Amino acid sequence: MTEGVERDEAAGVPAAVDDRELDRIERLRDRTDEIELIISGLTTVALFTLPGLLFEVVSGRTTHQSPAGSQAMEVLLVLAPGVFYALGGCFAVHLMIRAYWAGLVGLRSVYPGGIVWDRVPGIGRLTREYHQANLPDLRRAITSADHAASGLFSVISMIALGMVWISVLMVGILLAGQWLGSVTGDPDRAVDLSLWILALVFVGAPLLLWLLDAVLGARMPALARRPAYRAAVAGLIRINGWIWPQRLILPVQLTLQSNTRPYLFSLLIALGTVCILFVGFTRYETWTQFSLSEEFRYLDRSAIEGGVDSAHYESLRGGPDRLRTVPTIDDFEQRSAFVRVFLPYWPLRDNALLDERCPDPAQGVSCLQALWSVRLGDRTVDPASLLPTERRDLNQRGLTALVPLADLPPGRYTLEIVWNGSAAPDHAPPAEHYRVPFVFSPEQELGARDAAGRGSPIGF
Repeated sequence: MTEGVERDEAAGVPAAVDDRELDRIERLRDRTDEIELIISGLTTVALFTLPGLLFEVVSGRTTHQSPAGSQAMEVLLVLAPGVFYALGGCFAVHLMIRAYWAGLVGLRSVYPGGIVWDRVPGIGRLTREYHQANLPDLRRAITSADHAASGLFSVISMIALGMVWISVLMVGILLAGQWLGSVTGDPDRAVDLSLWILALVFVGAPLLLWLLDAVLGARMPALARRPAYRAAVAGLIRINGWIWPQRLILPVQLTLQSNTRPYLFSLLIALGTVCILFVGFTRYETWTQFSLSEEFRYLDRSAIEGGVDSAHYESLRGGPDRLRTVPTIDDFEQRSAFVRVFLPYWPLRDNALLDERCPDPAQGVSCLQALWSVRLGDRTVDPASLLPTERRDLNQRGLTALVPLADLPPGRYTLEIVWNGSAAPDHAPPAEHYRVPFVFSPEQELGARDAAGRGSPIGF
């Protein structure tokens, strides 16, 4: 047997596998079923939990990101949840198939004869003949369920490895673009270059290889003898090897593809990729939007602007509000002599404008103060009085405005806050206007403290 195997290999023909090796593989295969069940059970729970943890970790550092870092964060928040949910769903299906397979194995051990058709009540002769001709016996059902579970488990592993590798490459290219932008002093062009490289690497290279080798090479076989053509195809194969970890992925992919329906397999892989992106984008939208439903058309987002928006109140801010860098006050209801307004410094938005208006870094605080205006009725806060602030509870830095309320009667008021108010209507970036309503309901002793001259030591 061994000599026959060696002769086959020397002749360039795929060698046969030793019978003893097949026995070892089969015994090992019997032991992997339990491992698959354990992995599926544990991984299903973990994969459906990870997207929420990922959002909690990433969203808290929104204001810390550079342009490339922000894009990498968005890619991560879109791609990773899609992969997690898709793989979690596949593992759940695999777990159900394996559970069904285990039930069939147990059933066959108890009733090795399978179905006793003469003892089945309630069916006629024709129905019994139809079921006998079409229903598989227990052995065939066990084999089919085993093959389906094993194939699905292999596909899950292939997708997981591939998407992790692609994510690492995408983040690496974006970070390289960020470094190039810092070196050249033109981060916007470097980011655009990174996006073009991503498109060329992940779409252009595989498409070009397919056109040159599978389409053009098949129609013009004489091209295979030309060194330039062979070098171009070899270079594209190496590039695709960097994109897709071939030694890990291709054995699984090509085995399944060649032993099933090749075109159907390719179609399902493409649909799976689209499904991952769709699920990822949908999950990202649910994180950043209040609702994806069209049922709120009578009270849509535009109607909320100027009303009570939780993003403007620190006591009401939730997880999705972490991605919204807007001015905040501590609560909707104010009881003290001052309302504290936090104006966030967002480098991704502010730095380009500050670089243009403030060439001297020593004047950075005053330049940042000049970007904001805070007004309550006819009271305008002096920009020079805005206090530089570090809010570790919000994981942000910015400015704090203190607006006096002591001499106002109880009632509802609205803060008018403008960022970049000096910008012309056609200027980029345009001005941003915020209206933050609140209710002033002072404590009973507030007036007594003010009358006694024991108010806040901070004056305006």
